[in-house]
Amino acid sequence: MILRSNSRSNLVLFVSIGLGLVLILGYLFSSHDAFREKLQGVAPSLSKPSSDAQTSEDDASESLSGVVSPPRTDKLHVLLPASNPEVNLCKTLMSASILGYPTPTLIAWNETFDTSYLLGGGSHVAKITKVLEYLEAMPLSQDDELVLMMDAYGAFNLYDNAGNKATHMEADIWFQLRPETFIDRYYSINKAANKRLQKRLGSAVEAEGVQQTIIFGAGKRCAPNQVHTVACYPIPESPLPADLYGANTDTIMGRNKYTSLRQRYLNSGYIIGPVSDMRKMFRRAQEKVDAIKDQIDWDNGSHGSDFMYHGSDQSIFNSMLGEQEFQREVMRRRHYKSGDTNGKPPPPAYLEGTLIDDPLNPSFTHEPMEHKAGKPDEFGMGLDYFSELGQQTVNAEEDATWIKHNVEPKDQIGERHIFACPLRATKKVPKDISSSRQPFELMAESGEAPAESNWDDIPLYTNICLDQIPAMIHHNGDKGAREYAWPNLWLQPHGRKLMDQVLMQEQSSNGGAGGAFTEGNYISWPELCPREMDAELFRDV
Repeated sequence: MILRSNSRSNLVLFVSIGLGLVLILGYLFSSHDAFREKLQGVAPSLSKPSSDAQTSEDDASESLSGVVSPPRTDKLHVLLPASNPEVNLCKTLMSASILGYPTPTLIAWNETFDTSYLLGGGSHVAKITKVLEYLEAMPLSQDDELVLMMDAYGAFNLYDNAGNKATHMEADIWFQLRPETFIDRYYSINKAANKRLQKRLGSAVEAEGVQQTIIFGAGKRCAPNQVHTVACYPIPESPLPADLYGANTDTIMGRNKYTSLRQRYLNSGYIIGPVSDMRKMFRRAQEKVDAIKDQIDWDNGSHGSDFMYHGSDQSIFNSMLGEQEFQREVMRRRHYKSGDTNGKPPPPAYLEGTLIDDPLNPSFTHEPMEHKAGKPDEFGMGLDYFSELGQQTVNAEEDATWIKHNVEPKDQIGERHIFACPLRATKKVPKDISSSRQPFELMAESGEAPAESNWDDIPLYTNICLDQIPAMIHHNGDKGAREYAWPNLWLQPHGRKLMDQVLMQEQSSNGGAGGAFTEGNYISWPELCPREMDAELFRDV
């Protein structure tokens, strides 16, 4: 009997040890995945491919709340506000053409802007006026089609860097992924955002018909607006993980006081949404342009906000987003009932280290806003928090880099800065990229494609804090990167051969590939980007 008892005890002990080892091994193997699982609840496209997470054809027209959304479409219009040819505009056009994006339309082409006290002589404000003119001219039959407005004037804050204005007035966005991936992500981002809205606003979502349909870039600063204004303090917390930069997250500890902040604020470098919703939003933006005053009542005394922050289109969209989020909180309170599962009061938040104890009436001196009935300030605006559409480089120098996904990222990146985020990049290429057309498809038919020609063979600019490969790179930080990083884009050193294939398509289709439209006319690639630019564009001469 004693032997049996000991055998039973030994068996229990061995089983317990075995289970313990399994649990430990499971934890070790899944520790990296835990971060991605944390993201899954807020951004499905980070935890699994966007094509898996996106809304299907059957349910694309209806959100969880029953609010009717625009039907899914793959029709995309690309607008580039640009007034004259220059080499950085050609880099934008070249990357878009090789990847197969629709031929863009140049907005405000050949126009001159020379108002001395406005950014770019007034070109930034003109982006709103001229884009609205284009949207107003589009037929109602195209209302559900998507329009992407990309900034080809660059990004520039007059009070941050007044020394070298010229470099900030040129195009600064490159494409690196296919348009089908880009469009898939537009829908999956909105689907995830609308789930978050339902949780944040509760019954107000359905009662007021609130949903996200327009996506802006996301940044770490509420710039150029002053932080005590409605443009900044009502902005909700970022859905990015609270430990993104470890214990430094959302503190001023970092390479500068912004680098450890999670992306939370609007960047107008790119905007995408349905034609009808974009038209409505740009109409309100134009109203604000028309109402620009020499001096704004709630300026902090620096006169930085004069002339709507010296004609900054981003300041106008910041104000609109802040007003929208202020009124969303008004709506939440209007419809919230004690005991509701969703729509609970938000916890206190911080704005660049300052406590926001009440998003409608913070304790510090602030610009007030009227509590409005209905939803007159609702435009369905939201942000690309997870850099799925584009990666901003400003205040994010350590967040992203060029890596190949067939080699361990840690072996490529090397030593990192003391304030850098924990490295979370993996070798995995998401399905929404791997299932898209291969990068050198244009060269495959002629047999000239390089041996390493799959998506995991080529360098891709990757957010290594989020393990995210963005569809675009927005060089709104170090402008010099537009020159020294150009050879890193995967299409180099094959850019000339790829563009030759694009131009052959142009000839066979009687125009429309490689160049751009302006006011109904087509401008060819050689006209926009003459041979004098070849040395910079192709780096093979």
